[in-house]
Amino acid sequence: MAFAVPGLLPAALCLLAVSYALGLVIYRLFFRPISRFPGPKLAAATHWYQKYYDLVAKRHGGQFLWEIKRMHEKYGPIVRITPDELHIDDPEYWYEVYCNNSSARPIDKQEKLRYRFGVPDAIFSTPGGEQHRARRQAMAGFFSRQRLREHQDRVNQLVDRISHRISTEYAGRDRVLNLGDMFSCLAVDIVTELCFRRCTNCTEAPDFKAPLVGVTANTLWISHWNAHFRFLQAWMDWLPVNVVTTLVPLVKPVLDLRVSINQQVREILADMTRSTYSPKESRGTAEATIFDDILASNLPPQELSYDRLTQEAFALTSAGMETVKSTMVLGIFHCLEQPAILARLQAELTEAMPDPSKIPTWVELEKLPYLTAVVNESLRLGFGSVQRSPRINRFHAMQYRNWVIPPGTAVGMDSYHMHTNPHIFPDPLVFRPERWLNDPRGPDGRQPLTHYLTTFGSGSRICIAMHLAYMELYVTLATILRRHEFQLFGTDRSDVEFALEMLAPMPHWGSRGVRVKVDK
Repeated sequence: MAFAVPGLLPAALCLLAVSYALGLVIYRLFFRPISRFPGPKLAAATHWYQKYYDLVAKRHGGQFLWEIKRMHEKYGPIVRITPDELHIDDPEYWYEVYCNNSSARPIDKQEKLRYRFGVPDAIFSTPGGEQHRARRQAMAGFFSRQRLREHQDRVNQLVDRISHRISTEYAGRDRVLNLGDMFSCLAVDIVTELCFRRCTNCTEAPDFKAPLVGVTANTLWISHWNAHFRFLQAWMDWLPVNVVTTLVPLVKPVLDLRVSINQQVREILADMTRSTYSPKESRGTAEATIFDDILASNLPPQELSYDRLTQEAFALTSAGMETVKSTMVLGIFHCLEQPAILARLQAELTEAMPDPSKIPTWVELEKLPYLTAVVNESLRLGFGSVQRSPRINRFHAMQYRNWVIPPGTAVGMDSYHMHTNPHIFPDPLVFRPERWLNDPRGPDGRQPLTHYLTTFGSGSRICIAMHLAYMELYVTLATILRRHEFQLFGTDRSDVEFALEMLAPMPHWGSRGVRVKVDK
């Protein structure tokens, strides 16, 4: 009998595991506070339902967003999409979910999404409402419209740099220019120049093939795996770099960018250790960095560590690269594909910029109605972040129609469902800047149409660098389309159409990007 016990142990453990799994499924299906909400039973029972669509569906994953759309078509405007999350498709409810945070009503994010980018302590990843508010207050002044307007000349210089290269290296030379590569280089240079005062000079790379800008697509692809399997990030942090890059070559550009940013932050902080340095005096000066604002804030010492600051820097650089780049590429593609749009925009720009060598101020460019319409329509179909970012109302129940959503429930919406709603935007997949002209209104006739433009989110967690993104879009699109004439080359609509949800919208896996040739 004594010898039989060890043989029974594996069977007992297996039985225990099966019993636990079965009990968990029963609890999720019948006893969880959100068990009465409609949706597929399999999605309510296990997170593997989402993992399949995120990771392996159609070979490359990134398909859960369309599965959510199918759920809404079958079950209605509110659906239980995972064991612990609800999703709502109702444009009028957006500002109830993505509302302002306060001490009486703290709005949190899901803890499990904190690690998807490997920067758990950056502001974007912060789950707790109180901690997020403190971190945001330390940085918000740096990204204010007033501060950014004072530094437009730095953006102009970088835009002039790529414009000069277009004229001297591509115009009339029958060379192919990848717009995604060029605008990625520009975006990362703008962020590192304005935020760190240490420009990476990616815009000087031959053919705009800077190694650092290859990081974004890889980071986004890895993010799904990190979100579902947190141990992967710990594994990559623990193993030697050469081992990780051998096993997973996709992470090499990510690690290279981290090394570059870590070095920049180390140099900045070293400069700040001099005896004459005062962060409060340096804040707001022409040479101030984002770290001057953070160090001059009321954050406690543990919030000012080298590790957390490097995470913040990495998040700013990588996030600021992809969204702005993809919006500019999409906007220019549609202008080139629809000559009437391009002609109307260039006529407006010619009148506003009679001397194309002189770039107007951001304030002046915002007053151009058709340029603004093109920017808005590019943002609408660019979507920004398309993966829902659920909010959790920690203390209070939420009321949606006849449904009472219990406190502490993750509730998500997304810009894809918002921007493709045909009641708000007729012919939603058609690029039509005219929909933004003449002060358009939503279906109720009260709200401006921009009320439904949610590319940057809203509420207390709205994108902190939103104004920087707008300045980049206005200045770059106006300057490049005023000075240069492009022709699409080996590119069609599939190269900009949304096919993969990798947090950001991505085209089909084999896309070579939007490529053009430049007329002399």
